[in-house]
Amino acid sequence: MVQSSRQGFTLIEILVVMAIVGILTSLVALNVRGLNNDAEAASSILSGAFLQARTQAISTSSAVRVTLKDARTLTFERSARCDAADSWAAVGNVTATLPDGVSVSGSGSPWRVCFTSRGELPTLPPGTLRITDERGRSRTLTFYLTGSVVAQ
Repeated sequence: MVQSSRQGFTLIEILVVMAIVGILTSLVALNVRGLNNDAEAASSILSGAFLQARTQAISTSSAVRVTLKDARTLTFERSARCDAADSWAAVGNVTATLPDGVSVSGSGSPWRVCFTSRGELPTLPPGTLRITDERGRSRTLTFYLTGSVVAQ
């Protein structure tokens, strides 16, 4: 008696397994794609930049002013006092670049905040900063007189 021993899979079995793996992979890819939150990334970059400006003000015993000139550009300047009129010099080692597709809005343009040599804000800025990404997700940065910046 001859016994046939077939090993392996048929073409139909392989195609069914590949289809199932393809469907599961596409579901996972679609769910992972939503984890990229540009608004959250931009708020982290901005709060880090403000923390760096505050630290710069404390370490150099001078006032550091951060200006949001447009929706993506932050400039950093140093002077002896926050109420100085025109003795501001650019701070070259503090930069912030926001991700593409993110808009930052605050009341008034240019939006400005100044940290004193003690790291405090002599006055509150003219409102909060709202960061919005292309998907409509948003974050808000709130400033306190103590110099703290809180992302919500």
